[in-house]
Amino acid sequence: MNNKRSYNLFRSTVLWLMVSLGSIGLIFTTQAQAEEGTVRPYSLQEIIDLTLTHNPTFEWGKGFFDQKTGEKKTANAYPNPTLGLQGGRGQILDPTGRTMFERYISLSQPLEWPGTRAARQQAAEARVSSAQANIEVSQVNVRATVKRTFYELLLAQTLADLASRLLHTVTTFEGAVQRRVESGEAPPFEGVKVKVELLQAQKEVNQARGRVRIVKAALDQLTAGNLGEEFSIQGDFESEVKKMNAQDLIKAAFQAHPEIRKSQKLLDVADAQYDQEQHARVPNVTISGGYQRDAGREGFVGGLSLPLPLWSQRQGEMAQALGLRRQAEANLQQVKSFLKKGITEQVQLSKTASTQIKTFEQGLLKQAKEAVRIARTSFKFGEASLLDVLDAQRVLWQTFEGYAHVRFDLASALTELERLVGKEL
Repeated sequence: MNNKRSYNLFRSTVLWLMVSLGSIGLIFTTQAQAEEGTVRPYSLQEIIDLTLTHNPTFEWGKGFFDQKTGEKKTANAYPNPTLGLQGGRGQILDPTGRTMFERYISLSQPLEWPGTRAARQQAAEARVSSAQANIEVSQVNVRATVKRTFYELLLAQTLADLASRLLHTVTTFEGAVQRRVESGEAPPFEGVKVKVELLQAQKEVNQARGRVRIVKAALDQLTAGNLGEEFSIQGDFESEVKKMNAQDLIKAAFQAHPEIRKSQKLLDVADAQYDQEQHARVPNVTISGGYQRDAGREGFVGGLSLPLPLWSQRQGEMAQALGLRRQAEANLQQVKSFLKKGITEQVQLSKTASTQIKTFEQGLLKQAKEAVRIARTSFKFGEASLLDVLDAQRVLWQTFEGYAHVRFDLASALTELERLVGKEL
């Protein structure tokens, strides 16, 4: 009877292991299943489009661009003329004492020095271009953030699925081991150990599910709440690694990255401001004309006013503009150094992750599955306990967890590389 009960227990355990192993291939599907059948799945591109449409970051950038566009219009405008009107009752100081209405009309027009005006217009134009580049920088950064968060959610869902499968396996083993302990076929220690395994598996499930909720909330926040509280995603980790040359990518980034163009335009602004201060040493001229009619006199007058640069020749303003130019130049060099360093690092991380994925696919996954098969066979012939089979099963799940992490690492490195280059690879 004991042999028959052990055989039945073994057969049910083996059947469960076969079902578990058969379901492993479903872990890394190209579509993450929805928690509920009515939940709409979103692709990565759909989430990116929602973010680019609704994320408030872009509204701020558009407002900043509109502000600089307004400054450009102001820079192109000419100074307004000034019209002066005066009038009053006047009396001739002679024996007649005759009175009359006196009136004075004047019109003045400032004339801006052409060099000063041109420099100011150049600075305003560069500010508009810098604001446009700033919007593009935001698009690149937000796109990369969405992609990374999307992959984080894929990873969290994969780990939650693995934790749930392990919990199911441990739960099944817990019942089998308890029955063996009660029948005297296994020592009480095995019952204590499998309970500890069960508690650990439950804790991992709770942690994994909590992580899924946190990442889903972060992804929904990026779209300004347009995904809703309940949504699912469909897609897979980006894993295609083409031959990448770090120097070619650095060259492409220096030529096309919007952060480079933004910094270059800020340098142009500083150059134009310095030129403006140099030209401003030549004062602007104001011409004026007027008509005067007072008691006993009528006449037309013209005038010219010219400030004399005797005490201040704008040395302080020129020094300030030169300091801003040096800061802008240093910022441009800093951006280039950051991009160069980041691209070099991410290319290496991509190659390392790609190599690790091959190691998992060509060796580790097969070895972990083989370890479970050997444990099952050993248990069949009484050379291993159920706990030995459970340990082998846990190693298999942990191997798949490691596989999921390196796939995430590769997708994350490629995403960061796109952000640093400034375009999709």
